[in-house]
Amino acid sequence: MSESEYLAQAHLIERQTIEISPIKTSGLILDIGGGGEGIIGKLNGEQVVAIDKRQSELEETENKALKIVMDATDLKFLTETFTVATAFFTMMYIPNDLKQRVFEETYRVLKKGGCFYIWDANIPEKIDDKKYFVIPLEVIMPEETVETGYGVHLKKQEMQSLKQLALGTGFKIIKEETQEHTFYLKFEK
Repeated sequence: MSESEYLAQAHLIERQTIEISPIKTSGLILDIGGGGEGIIGKLNGEQVVAIDKRQSELEETENKALKIVMDATDLKFLTETFTVATAFFTMMYIPNDLKQRVFEETYRVLKKGGCFYIWDANIPEKIDDKKYFVIPLEVIMPEETVETGYGVHLKKQEMQSLKQLALGTGFKIIKEETQEHTFYLKFEK
C-alpha cells in the first residue's frame, strides 16, 4: 500500500507535542518497544536496554542503548533486574489481549520500588470508514527535537484501561497527565 493510500484510510490527528527529559535513576532502564526513534535511548544512552520484536526497528535506531530483539510478553531477564521500565508510544502496537502479560512481565523484572513510565495515545475503536489512527508527534528533549509519527489499525485504547491493567498487576499509580490525545502514566512496584 502506498503512503497516499494509507493516509486516505487514516484518521490523522493534529500534531501533539511532548516535552521529555532524561529519567533520573542510578540503575538500568528497560525500554519496551525501544526501536524506531529510540527516544528513551537518546535521553539516557548506555543506561538503556531497548527491546523490540522487530530487528529492523532496532537497527534504524541511532542511540547508545543496548538493543535486543525480544518480545515484551516473554522477557528473558531475571526477576528484579531493572529500576525503571518505559514504553514510549509502544502500548498502541501491542494487541489488547497481550497487554496484561506485558504488565506482568514488566512488574516481574522491576526491582521493588521500581517505576514503569508510559507515554501513549487514546485511540477510538471506530472513526467513520477509517482503518488507521495516525498521531504526529513533536518530541522536545533537552538536546534535540524529534518530529515523528505513529500509526496503527484502529482499536480501542484508553488511559483508563491501562491503569486498570497496571493496578490489577500490583502497580501503584504515582502520576498521570493527559493532553488532548496523549497521556503519560507513572507506576511504582
